[in-house]
Amino acid sequence: MRRSFFFMHQIRLADLPWEERRSPTGRYHSYLKDISLALGGVRDVGPWGGGHPFDLQLRRVPPGAAVCPQHAHAVQWELFVVLAGTATVRADAATHAVAAGDAFMQPPGTAHQIVNSGSVDLEFYVIANNSPADSTWYPNSRKWMLKPQRRIFRMTEVDYYDGEDETELTHVMPSAPTSAASSAGPPPTSVASGMRRVRIADLPWEERLSPGGKFGCRFQTISLALGGVRDGWPRKGHPFDLTLVRLPPGRAVCPYHSHAAQWEMFLLVSGAGTVRSAGGRQAVTAGQVVLHPPGEAHQILNQGPKDFLFYILADNPPVDICHYPDSNGWAISPPPKFFRMTDAHYLEGEE
Repeated sequence: MRRSFFFMHQIRLADLPWEERRSPTGRYHSYLKDISLALGGVRDVGPWGGGHPFDLQLRRVPPGAAVCPQHAHAVQWELFVVLAGTATVRADAATHAVAAGDAFMQPPGTAHQIVNSGSVDLEFYVIANNSPADSTWYPNSRKWMLKPQRRIFRMTEVDYYDGEDETELTHVMPSAPTSAASSAGPPPTSVASGMRRVRIADLPWEERLSPGGKFGCRFQTISLALGGVRDGWPRKGHPFDLTLVRLPPGRAVCPYHSHAAQWEMFLLVSGAGTVRSAGGRQAVTAGQVVLHPPGEAHQILNQGPKDFLFYILADNPPVDICHYPDSNGWAISPPPKFFRMTDAHYLEGEE
């Protein structure tokens, strides 16, 4: 279900139903809220097919249960933010203890699993990128899953040309050497493999303030602490960026702006604020999620008496262009360049 209000897509988390996922024995058991789907996303489909560049879910896991079997993605990245409870995370052959306030990343190639090792429900956000295709390897049962087809199967090794020589060709091809047999084992480990974890409370607060004091906030760059590279995707870095922002009263995070390529989602944690969009201003509070696709001008402000705390989740497009309607300014990244336009002819200065 997709909701629009003044060009702003927003939901209240409390209004989303919990969907149950349970295996026959109950060993794998969780409840989820598909936040991205509620905001108009399409399962397993990115911007190329009308979906979002990342997928966000809220998961709740009962004590003693696992979310899903241990598995490794060939392409998909997954970022977890623990909200409540404790868990044991298997990452390849190692185990890690995580608790509320931790964030950790599972890059492609890392076989991982989350088990609720505590006595209360485990709750966390899971953020995944929407790649055009992915294969998932389950090492304990030695099976595979293909997305977006969602076909689950086991492999029987064959030669590259097995069953091909018996088919007819429309014309005769030159003979060629037979290739080596393909592997039925796990996908190759990424150079970025290995679980990465940080304690959000231990990250330093950085501060940004404009000369006049109108724009400014304190923030913790979670994705950079987990090994990301600012403006680095897809050559290096992560396919999305997560930042925790503390916005003091009377300030805006940044000027009113729109992105040509970048998507931005705001997860409102505590306090209250105002979102400005093309249709006006709307009050927002903790427990809401707001999405701004490319082309939607937006700004988040704190006009209340207390700090406003929220996460900003954004994808990392290879190139982005920003427009600032109030000042008619522009920006291109990477690298970040801010400017105003002077109209020119296509061939001006070329001849």
